[in-house]
Amino acid sequence: MHITVELDYPSDIGAQCAAVRRKVTERLRTWAAMDVSDLVVSVETLHSMHSRRTGQKRVR
Repeated sequence: MHITVELDYPSDIGAQCAAVRRKVTERLRTWAAMDVSDLVVSVETLHSMHSRRTGQKRVR
């Protein structure tokens, strides 16, 4: 299986991907009685907290 996520940055990307992997495999096991042995988590987009602030100057 393959899942794509968008994450905030800066953050621990590896830890966030691991948490997503755990949560998805747990839910699939619970809801569909399906064990997933190979789940790939891809980061499609990183969102900077600086880009989310409107009306403020960029931090350098």
